[in-house]
Amino acid sequence: MPRPRKPSSPAEALVAVAPLAARWIERLLAGNDPPLTPAQFLALRAIAAEPLAAAELARRAGVSGAAVSQLVATLEREGWVERSPEPADRRRHLLALTPAGFETFQSATRLVYGRLGELLAELPRHEAQELTRLLTRVEHVLGGSPPPRRPPPPPHRRP
Repeated sequence: MPRPRKPSSPAEALVAVAPLAARWIERLLAGNDPPLTPAQFLALRAIAAEPLAAAELARRAGVSGAAVSQLVATLEREGWVERSPEPADRRRHLLALTPAGFETFQSATRLVYGRLGELLAELPRHEAQELTRLLTRVEHVLGGSPPPRRPPPPPHRRP
């Protein structure tokens, strides 16, 4: 088997590994009880850190403003989050985890971190610490701005 080519840039390395990691995470979350989508997991993770308004949740979960309302509606319907008026601005609502939402987040976290931790356990300790530090910085950069808009679908061609 040929050795993999060494990436020439951080972007190339990220493009190579991110889809592989995303596929693992997506499939692990789908096997959770209850099953979660990656967007639902990211939303629960962000809300577990602190109560958030929907606009901030969209940024942290990497979804559009339009998609966040559907995401929040699903989380509410499942009984995982609840809205409460923000004390400083009663027109805005903060999202917080319910006890069921916290347990769902905890079970998904144990599953995903446990399985991925097993895979990464072969890394030397200093490399694992450096990877953690660098990925935390990448998360901060990518979470600081919304992803690009999806392009419009191509026009339908008639046969």
